[in-house]
Amino acid sequence: MQTRIKPDLWYRQPGHLKIELKEGEVEVTALGNDAEIIKVINGDRFQALVPTASLGEGMSYVPAAYAGKVGDKVILYLPTSNDGRPTWEINESDLEKILVR
Repeated sequence: MQTRIKPDLWYRQPGHLKIELKEGEVEVTALGNDAEIIKVINGDRFQALVPTASLGEGMSYVPAAYAGKVGDKVILYLPTSNDGRPTWEINESDLEKILVR
């Protein structure tokens, strides 16, 4: 789910996070240079195309930048691919649920 963002708060120095990826949430494209991530969080579907090289060991996580907030949602930037910079807005209460532990 991607929307036009009008943030309440932008961080000057974004925090860095690792979003956990489970089996079936990542598929490497035919050429191998990009990976498609599809993650369902509380019934909402989030999709991103990221460089395969940006994925953590064994494709177990993807790095993200905690860039700001809009209402009760956090703004996460995922690694930029040939398709642009994926941006996710997720409920702040769901953030801990998707991070690498």
